Amino acid sequence: MHKRFFSEQTRYRRRRKAQRCREQREASHAAHPLRTSLPFLCLSGVVLAGAITAASCTLCYQVEAQGQTLAFFQDPGTYDQAVAQAEDRASQILEAPVSLNQDLTLTTALAPKDQIESLSGVTGSILESIPQLDHVYTLTVDGTTVGVNGDADVITQALNLVKEHYTTDETRSLYIESQVDIRYEYLPAGQEESTAEEMAQTMLAASPRTFDYTVQEGDTLESVTALFSMTEERFRALNPDLTLTTEVTLASSPLEEESEEEAQAPAAEDPAEGEAANQAAKTAEEAENATIDLADLLGDQVRTPLEAGTTITIEQNCPLLVVSTVEEATVTREIAPALETQDDDTMFLGQQRVIQEGQAGQANVLSRVVKRCGIPVASNDLNAVTVTEATPLIVGTGTKAMPELPDGCLFLWPVQGTITSEFGYRYIFGETNFHRGLDIAAPEGTAINAAADGTVTFAGERGTYGNLVVITHENGFVTYYAHCSKILVEVGDEVTQGTPVAAVGSTGRSTGPHCHFEVRYENEPIDPLFYLPGENNAPARTPVDEEEPEEETPAEEPAEPEVPATPETPETPALPEEPAQPEEPADDPADEGTPPEGEGEPAAPEAG
Repeated sequence: MHKRFFSEQTRYRRRRKAQRCREQREASHAAHPLRTSLPFLCLSGVVLAGAITAASCTLCYQVEAQGQTLAFFQDPGTYDQAVAQAEDRASQILEAPVSLNQDLTLTTALAPKDQIESLSGVTGSILESIPQLDHVYTLTVDGTTVGVNGDADVITQALNLVKEHYTTDETRSLYIESQVDIRYEYLPAGQEESTAEEMAQTMLAASPRTFDYTVQEGDTLESVTALFSMTEERFRALNPDLTLTTEVTLASSPLEEESEEEAQAPAAEDPAEGEAANQAAKTAEEAENATIDLADLLGDQVRTPLEAGTTITIEQNCPLLVVSTVEEATVTREIAPALETQDDDTMFLGQQRVIQEGQAGQANVLSRVVKRCGIPVASNDLNAVTVTEATPLIVGTGTKAMPELPDGCLFLWPVQGTITSEFGYRYIFGETNFHRGLDIAAPEGTAINAAADGTVTFAGERGTYGNLVVITHENGFVTYYAHCSKILVEVGDEVTQGTPVAAVGSTGRSTGPHCHFEVRYENEPIDPLFYLPGENNAPARTPVDEEEPEEETPAEEPAEPEVPATPETPETPALPEEPAQPEEPADDPADEGTPPEGEGEPAAPEAG
């Protein structure tokens, strides 16, 4: 009984303990309701993690090299293809057989789906593991390798250095014309990397290259070849179908004939005027110096114009990387003075004199220039602001009736050709200049014909005129034919209109073959166009026959052997010399036209 009592008491205590535990749990659950769901949450977390893993990862294959994972892929066939491609590519780069299977292992793995690679990705990963290869950036320009570097920023810096070479404060835009390729590729290990400066130097190394060029207004063959440092032969070779009009040339400097006249006319007009003659000689010397300076300014003159808008091929010494820039700058330009004329009834028609010297003005011009490799290839003016107005050149022109020509006829044009420089005053190179005749361009060797009947009063070389023929006509008219390549007449010859007297040339101060033609009345220059027909009526162009070979006929003087008795003939020359002495006075008037002293030219009209 005692034993039963203890067992019931024990059961009672256990029930009471269990009840207290339930009450404590209920109180705890009431205070922390989430605790009741913790087991569920843990289970749910495990399930969710499994679901996420299943969604983001996949069972796949992985290729390893020396325990390092290279790539994950799903198709087992990808491994064999990737290894084969990597071996082929490495063999080509290294120019030697490459085998990789012994260095690689293939296993299964669970990998994130976004790390699964395609065949090309697996091939690239395998190539990365080959120690004999380097993965670097290469820079090529128009197919030429410039340099390599493992850092892409170095290549970008090199390109920027080239751009800076062409950039100035006036640069508004810049673009690269060359084909530039930057590649991330495999090369044999140990490649020497180039610095940014070295790559820039390579891209700036110049060599001859051909480009298309659009002819600008005012361009000529001479200006284009000078701009791009080409020879005329190279230009013609690059443009075989281009028609070039080489006949129209700027023949001579505007002052050359004027200077020659001033240097010679005063001395002949009145040789007895002592001091005045000295002053005239001084003026002549100054004029001659001015002529030489002007010729230096002229340099090689424009002779072969090109049609604006035509596309031609040029050769330019240009760097490997071709860079074009657009620049804008304000430049100060000269405004040439306008030419105004005023009637002057004290001079004959065709004669001129300066009433007011012209003064150039100035304008600030905003100009846009396109340059390729630093050389201007196109330009246009955006606007202009006048700073100072130009003062016009005012020239008085004669209105008095022209003196009549012999028999009232017009002169004949001396040669067919284009007028490249007209008679009269003009403002050029910052000063007023006077051209005393017409420049008529024609091929060298073309016959120059007498403008009218007359007598040759000078034939020879004279200063800047070069080879000169002077013909004196009736009624005080004299004509000049200068820069001849050959003279066909002699002093004292009587010529008729149309008779060839010389051949076109470029002697004296001249930049191309032409005939400088002057008309003078009483030693005053007058516009030849007033005495020439409206249309050029010169005879058809004919080359002057070379008579020099005929001079070889004296070689037929083998007849001289017959002159064994000629020892006596040397004595005979003394006999003809005596009759020649009386002829000397007759030569004196002719000597008034001799060129060396520069006095014969003005004497000619007086003789007429």
